Amino acid sequence: MTMSKDKVHSSLNLLLDNIEGTNLLLEYYTAFGQKITQCRDFKSVIQVLHQELRKIYAKQQLEFILWQGADKLLKFIYDSARSKVLSPEEIKTPGTLYHHALEQQQTILTNNYKTFCDNLGVDASYVDASSWLGIPMTVRGKVLGMLVVWDNSVERYFRLQDKQFLSIITFITAFALENISLYDYIVEKKETVSEIVRPSTLKMTAPLQGGPREQLLDLLLQADELSFAGLFMRSQSHDRWSTMGFRWRKEEHQKLADLLKQKLIYLSEEIFDKNDSLFWQKGQTDLPFNKTLHESLLDLEMEALLFIPCRIQHFYYTVLVLAYQDDTTAPDIEKKQTIRFVLNLLNQSIEKELLQEHKRNYESYIQHLERMKLVGELASGSAHHLNNILSVITGRAQILSKKMQDSPLAKDIAMIEQAAEDGAQAVRRLQSVKSKNYAVRKFESLSVNDLILEVVEIARPRFEREAQSHGLTYDVKLSLGPVSYIKGDATALREVFLNMINNALDAMPKGGKMTIQTTLEKDKVFIFFSDTGGGIPEEVKEKIFQPFFSTKGEKGNGLGLSIAAEIISKHQGKIYVDSIPNKGSIFMVEIPAAEEKPENNNHKQMSLGELNCRVIVVDDESVVGETLAEMLSEEGCEVTMLNNALDALKNFNQKGCDIVLTDLSMPGVNGLELARRIKALREDVPVILITGWQQSEQEREKHNGYIDGFIQKPFNIKQIRNEFKRVLKPNGKKLQ
Repeated sequence: MTMSKDKVHSSLNLLLDNIEGTNLLLEYYTAFGQKITQCRDFKSVIQVLHQELRKIYAKQQLEFILWQGADKLLKFIYDSARSKVLSPEEIKTPGTLYHHALEQQQTILTNNYKTFCDNLGVDASYVDASSWLGIPMTVRGKVLGMLVVWDNSVERYFRLQDKQFLSIITFITAFALENISLYDYIVEKKETVSEIVRPSTLKMTAPLQGGPREQLLDLLLQADELSFAGLFMRSQSHDRWSTMGFRWRKEEHQKLADLLKQKLIYLSEEIFDKNDSLFWQKGQTDLPFNKTLHESLLDLEMEALLFIPCRIQHFYYTVLVLAYQDDTTAPDIEKKQTIRFVLNLLNQSIEKELLQEHKRNYESYIQHLERMKLVGELASGSAHHLNNILSVITGRAQILSKKMQDSPLAKDIAMIEQAAEDGAQAVRRLQSVKSKNYAVRKFESLSVNDLILEVVEIARPRFEREAQSHGLTYDVKLSLGPVSYIKGDATALREVFLNMINNALDAMPKGGKMTIQTTLEKDKVFIFFSDTGGGIPEEVKEKIFQPFFSTKGEKGNGLGLSIAAEIISKHQGKIYVDSIPNKGSIFMVEIPAAEEKPENNNHKQMSLGELNCRVIVVDDESVVGETLAEMLSEEGCEVTMLNNALDALKNFNQKGCDIVLTDLSMPGVNGLELARRIKALREDVPVILITGWQQSEQEREKHNGYIDGFIQKPFNIKQIRNEFKRVLKPNGKKLQ
């Protein structure tokens, strides 16, 4: 990744202030991950970590702490001048914030280091810091160490963005260290793997078949007394065991694999800590499982079982199970050693698979970052164009609405206007998807049933006329119960409900029945969307709310349900899904109920006609400018529409005006430069910037000398009225 010199040493906060900076940050994550996962030793990781973080934190202190017990902390620092990792320095000062963060496994961010340490009761003397941020690093469930960034300047401080950024860096670094550990382990035993010794205690009676793991199990099964050999595994965080491979002599012995997979959950973890083998013989009743396994073993005519437990890298458990059909005694030490040798080889084959899986997961993670970057670029590049289109739709709909108030088409025009506004909100959420910060507007009291009815009307063309044109029939049933009002963003919730309806229709490509039901239970409002489609496979169900996960192929982008889940979460609610294969699915949306009734927003809007404004509108997109000009004319304004800033300046010099509305992005002289030149001529004339880009309060303050207000595309007449009222006196002059 290449970064321009000025941005390399910029603060993280400046990078996050605009889309281009965020895309640069996504490129940074991708490049960092690729570099650090190519490291094959610990010092290389420290070197890459320091070199890459120095691009963001040019003036801060960077440290990697290795934790070797409660009283031993080693600090690693990379010396840029000598291009080497210095010998570790032991932190001998006891009871520091470093110790506390590691012992509590807690991320700590403070911008008042000494006071924070005093309040916590820890020693602050080890470093002369003003701000301090430490993030523990966990590998395989254990704390390996901690990434620490601190600064001794009171003028610089850390924010939540720094914590989030460094948490991702720490996660990727831990992932790299985990891979290094597996890699070293496999390389260390490579010679052993390549020289598989056939122990004399196992008689070879048939050639080995299948892959390495199957061959090893076959190798064990060559012993005449054995009838079954199986390998099982589970992770430390899951109780479910998986079958990694098994071999048998008789067909009926295959049942033993499923039986063991169910009963191994009763094995105590102490057995793995002690690494002891367990031997069971017919007649024993103290098997560390339950009685059903004992009875099943008798049904299968098994005389004895040998269990050899093992751990892989302290995170995975494996058990090798050998079954004997003939009466036998427990294996002697020599035979156990031989069996353990084969088990080690089996575990190495599992480690190789885990390493490959980690690699695939990392590649998938990188692809995810690339797609996030692509969506960010798409959002920034398309938002302006989409907002121009939506501005025309919204503006023309409002003009028609005013002219056709008593027309039978008034309801349809209002629906077009509402759909355009919902589309504008969707574009804003797309613009913010890069930071997973899907904006919702100010909450108001809403009727869920009214929202459902509105969304069904929006979707009706698809499940009626469009469906009929394809020979499909959808039976859509509404069962709307007496539910309470809720507090929320109507536009965002309509987007969620429309997404649920479209997903249900997508799940029924040959037609079917969809039911929407609302009900109230205590202080919760529930909305159910059910369909009679093909259902959702169990392995897919837990992934459907992940960004970019889609089962629709090229027809889907994988964002709908993830955005829906985020919106409902911002409403303090949840989305649940239940599905039965070949029968259908049910999505349940839960939102807290509210007692307030919706406000009546049908009051008559104030006209701008009485203000008698003379307005210059400047926009290089003629259809947008003409729409805005006609909207203002309908409100009684005298409007001059121009396509470029130079013509606007000439007209302003000759005729003047009460207010200037200018687009931001225009060829040649843009809106900000036009505003500067207008203010140079007449400081008292307000200039309002019309833009489809997201504007922050910081940007408004930055251009405060030239810009008096903002109108966000797609604009509507209410938004225009509010800005005019804010910057103008009733006589058309600027407010003091």
